[in-house]
Amino acid sequence: MKAKEIFLVAVMVVGLSNVINATKPAKPAPAKTTSAIALNNIITGVILDKTTGESLTGVEVRVEGTDLKTYTDFDGKFVFENVKAGEYKVLANYISYGNNETKPIKVNNNELHALNLQMETLDK
Repeated sequence: MKAKEIFLVAVMVVGLSNVINATKPAKPAPAKTTSAIALNNIITGVILDKTTGESLTGVEVRVEGTDLKTYTDFDGKFVFENVKAGEYKVLANYISYGNNETKPIKVNNNELHALNLQMETLDK
């Protein structure tokens, strides 16, 4: 009989501690701090056929001097987020078109750079 009483007391203590903890106000989440690594630098753009003005899908787009690479979507758009501050060229490569690159772009913190690139087909 003693074991049963001890078990019941233990269950009551655990249950009571859960009730007490549930009524305590929650600790606030730690404030988010801005670190030197957090970036909001964006390079975005659209790539079009120079002759027709149509958007080009699947163009390989790179940021020179980095590992950043993406491909244009169905509307010819591309986006690079969290680009480190610095000076870069954006390079575009597409089958049957000449390679294209921008003039150097100076990226500073909290900037958005919107580019429009036009590509020409290679002469046959």
